[in-house]
Amino acid sequence: MQGPDPYLIDMDATFSCAVHPEQPAIIDAEHRVFVNYEVYYVGSDAAREEFEAEPWRYTGGVTDPVTRERFIPGSDSPHRLFDGRQFYLASPENAATFDEDPEMYGTLQPGMRPKS
Repeated sequence: MQGPDPYLIDMDATFSCAVHPEQPAIIDAEHRVFVNYEVYYVGSDAAREEFEAEPWRYTGGVTDPVTRERFIPGSDSPHRLFDGRQFYLASPENAATFDEDPEMYGTLQPGMRPKS
């Protein structure tokens, strides 16, 4: 999946590292992590490894792919891997719904269907 990197670079956007906010993030595909529908940038390979080991520590609020409601995931939040992307879900019921059709929920872009 193409990320927003070229657009952000064209805009001269700068961000802090999602893991170590005192460091600048590197805006490229190697330092980009998708979780649910959100995009995060990190400042080093080591920071990416930290982020990927426990994404919920660094994400803040994410969008549940089933209900499209915002929530803050934790270590006990149900999660699924689909198409190389981690998805955290707000409840076991939402996880079961995701499992019924991961293609629909895993590729859905915000705004494509109303909140249920």
